[in-house]
Amino acid sequence: MDETDVFIVLTLIANSRTPYQVLAERLNISVNAVHKRLQALIDEGIVQGFTAKPGLFALGAFDVMIYGQSRTNSASDTMKRLSANDSVYWVAVASGHYLYVGCYVRHIEELEGIAEFIRQAAEMPEPKVGIVNWGIPNVRPPEEPFDTLDWQILYQLKDDSRKPLTEIAEAVGASAKTVRRHLDAMIKKHYIELSLGWYPDKGNDIMTIFHVKTRPSARLEQRDLSKKYLPHLLYTVTFSNLPGEHLMVTWTRSMKELKELKARIEEEGVFESVIPSILYTGEIYPTWRDKLTEEQGKPPT
Repeated sequence: MDETDVFIVLTLIANSRTPYQVLAERLNISVNAVHKRLQALIDEGIVQGFTAKPGLFALGAFDVMIYGQSRTNSASDTMKRLSANDSVYWVAVASGHYLYVGCYVRHIEELEGIAEFIRQAAEMPEPKVGIVNWGIPNVRPPEEPFDTLDWQILYQLKDDSRKPLTEIAEAVGASAKTVRRHLDAMIKKHYIELSLGWYPDKGNDIMTIFHVKTRPSARLEQRDLSKKYLPHLLYTVTFSNLPGEHLMVTWTRSMKELKELKARIEEEGVFESVIPSILYTGEIYPTWRDKLTEEQGKPPT
């Protein structure tokens, strides 16, 4: 990948229905060039499908990252065991037998059980459990955020979130105008997550998670960091329950770039520790959110 590919991927992760024309204008390249680049990423297996899920915000659920050193001998066996839990959506293996496990938690009462399952399945004696803060507005959604048509639209988009409105409209028996109105409303209210399956380990690039801890008196301005370290800093994960601890997810093309990036982060002056963890492989798994879409939106047979 290069900087342009990274921009395309990150934009589509945030909203996989972003028109190619918009991407072309932002990158100052042709629409055909966007198509070719994205197709190359698909052919390499770096991008695997465009997805739609009911938003965590709408479901009253939340995202948790559980990570730590594993004592298991086989990463593939460990990943298989972890994937059996329908809350686990992502597992990544990093240097030093370090594991990152992403989970969708339906309610706070089940968090302890999920964390214990991961501790045992991954033989992770000292897991860190971080409740991810994605900056979604702190406003409670209605008890029934989706109506029947919303669920039907979600079902049509679940495996191809770039499906044309006309095809969705035909499948759900509504006009394209009505479908657009419902979809736009879900996007605006954060009731739907339009993303893609991203497997950067399929390429030759280096993906690294920097564990950083801010100094007690320092304040981390994520927006400023993103601008400063583009295109290498993909995003920063912060936690509502772990003040001062952050995961900086980065991309570099070589070890030389990685070393230079580490030195720049250390010189930032706001961190008391900067520890890199190089990712080797990762997998994305279906969860209860996907099952819910099937149950609520599948047309009757």
